[in-house]
Amino acid sequence: MARPHLFPKFSVRSADLGRRLDTFLVVAVASVLFNRIFLIITGYPQLGNGTLHISHAIWGALMMAIAIISSIAFLGPATRSFAAFIGGAGFGWFIDELGKFITRDVNYFFQPTFALIYMTFVVMYLVFRSLERRTYGPDEGLLNGLEALKSAALGQLDEPNRREALALMDRTHPTGPLAEKVRALLDDAPALPPRTSSWPTRLAETVRERYLTLADHPKFPTVVDALFVLFAIIVVTDVVALGLDGKGIVTFAEWVTIVSSVAVAVHFAIGVVMLHRSRADAYRWFDRGLLIHIYVVQIFVFAERQLAGAIGLGVTLVAWILLRSAMRAERDRTAMTA
Repeated sequence: MARPHLFPKFSVRSADLGRRLDTFLVVAVASVLFNRIFLIITGYPQLGNGTLHISHAIWGALMMAIAIISSIAFLGPATRSFAAFIGGAGFGWFIDELGKFITRDVNYFFQPTFALIYMTFVVMYLVFRSLERRTYGPDEGLLNGLEALKSAALGQLDEPNRREALALMDRTHPTGPLAEKVRALLDDAPALPPRTSSWPTRLAETVRERYLTLADHPKFPTVVDALFVLFAIIVVTDVVALGLDGKGIVTFAEWVTIVSSVAVAVHFAIGVVMLHRSRADAYRWFDRGLLIHIYVVQIFVFAERQLAGAIGLGVTLVAWILLRSAMRAERDRTAMTA
């Protein structure tokens, strides 16, 4: 049974909060690292004159303001995804200037900054996971059903999402005339006239269709196993080589990088073992491993070797985006066969 919320009017959660919060954090981490590598390549250019300096924290605050305003002003279901992306980018640009805010001499290169940024991201990740794990209540089931109807009104509600909304209502058991009407409308939602999808939606649909075609091949699990085993070997080998370079593993950053890389490899290994039993469970372990790699490993690799960190982050982000597309396609397949 769901526990009563301390602030019930503000604590009704979206069923899709995990994906959006992960997007926020991943984009924030990417913004920090890519911003730093851009500054290194360009020689730390400054916007302003001898008297004025327009810090990129200001641009970060502007992006966060855009995210807040769009969330307040617009009702479309895609608004929250846009806010997660642009807000994450803004937060990354803002927190990248942390060294200036906590030192008297306004030192952007303050050495412990990366550790503090890392701790911030880790705490946020743990808080986000705790929000996702709590049991949904009847009000949340009903309001997420209404959110699905908003998508239907725009011609953007597909069959898997419709079934997910109905399944959440089944689990949370909202009661009353409104709940009955929402359920009835959701039952008829596919009959609503669809509109032309935007190009990102069409691209995502194409990726899911290609995945479903490939996933039916008998050698698909073996190929996925090989890719993630190779990824794990590269992660561990690269970081061990980094730690043993020069004086060995001596700094805090090197120790954290080694330990977190081993954690990534363990998550991948568990996913490989589970892939032949439950593809959805295996993907969740792969996803956790990639998020650890993004949130922890790449931050400290960047602290030691900037260019390697940026390249590694780019590769990991591509892998994470592809995996999330596969996870969505797998959920669609499960919903369609349920």
